[in-house]
Amino acid sequence: MSMTVLSGKKILLGVSGGIAAYKTAHLVRLFIKAGAHVQVVMTPASKDFVTPLTLSTLSKNPVHSSFYNEEDENATWNNHVELALWADYMVIAPATANTMSKMANGNCDNLLIATYLSSKCPVYFAPAMDLDMYKHPSTLESFTKLKKFGNIIIPAEKGELASGLSGEGRMAEPENIVAFIAKDMEDKLPLKEK
Repeated sequence: MSMTVLSGKKILLGVSGGIAAYKTAHLVRLFIKAGAHVQVVMTPASKDFVTPLTLSTLSKNPVHSSFYNEEDENATWNNHVELALWADYMVIAPATANTMSKMANGNCDNLLIATYLSSKCPVYFAPAMDLDMYKHPSTLESFTKLKKFGNIIIPAEKGELASGLSGEGRMAEPENIVAFIAKDMEDKLPLKEK
């Protein structure tokens, strides 16, 4: 599987507030290593798990997490439409139950959801949550809706969860996320198998 298909692609990574957010530092590094350009949008809650400084250093781009810069009252509005139009692909990882529910229902209360709702590009999402939440009917309904909207799910993996439970709900490992996206992009190339 070649990762060269990611070379030069603009990837907008949306990070939501689950424990798996700590893995996004590694994910950003892998995208950069594959030659992609990366910008990151974080939900306010995700900053408890991974720092914007880490992700901006690795992506070599400022990280966006609110509609304006709280530190600078003269700052310009963070334009979610511009961010959305910049991207060739949007990847939401981890996608928590809360974020997926907002995506499925258009409940737009943060920059990540506003950007998602403005996106015209393919959107991948990598669910991450505890086993009970993963199996809850509302979560399954979010999966169904998001797939119906044309979003592509990167299936969660089975294993040890942060709660101590074991089962499905672990976010796919960063290597597997990158490989999944690269393979999906390759499968959709117009001259595939020609």
